[in-house]
Amino acid sequence: MLRNLLIIVCLLSSANVFAQKKGVQINATVGVRLPKKSASNDPNHPYKAIGSSLPPLRVVTMDGKVITNKEVDYHANLVVMLFNPTCEHCQDQTDLFEKNIFLFKKSKLLMIAAPTMGPYLQNFITTYHTDQYPGTIIVGLDSNSTIDKTFRYESLPQINIYDANRKLIKVFSGNRPIDSLKRYIQ
Repeated sequence: MLRNLLIIVCLLSSANVFAQKKGVQINATVGVRLPKKSASNDPNHPYKAIGSSLPPLRVVTMDGKVITNKEVDYHANLVVMLFNPTCEHCQDQTDLFEKNIFLFKKSKLLMIAAPTMGPYLQNFITTYHTDQYPGTIIVGLDSNSTIDKTFRYESLPQINIYDANRKLIKVFSGNRPIDSLKRYIQ
């Protein structure tokens, strides 16, 4: 019995040392790997906490149009989806938004991908018909580190909801059913 307990303690200690070298903490009570807190995933970091302002935007669309905070300044909620055009979860979420586009009477959907995703963006736009809703869906590439300022590095897609004053009111990580999002879409 004592020997088995000693083996378990040694294994947990080794796992903890290995995990710390890899930037992960082990929660001994539940045995779950949790990411280490850092500025990049801390929800209390500026722009990531509920109530934070929308950071300065500079999103470039495929046709070269630059979207800034001025272009998303209107009196309704703004749905910002941080996504990767090659991510199946992001594709599914986009398909769900497209099927429920009728809910977006005043709100807009701003979809932001990392600058390195440029080669994949046009195919994504064509496949998911986002270009058919020019007044409602804006898809572009981040050129002002908006993703770094707002993404919590939990899962894709990340959907941030900003109110009419562009204050963060809700963050969703991963796919969400439309019922969870309806109350935020105007």
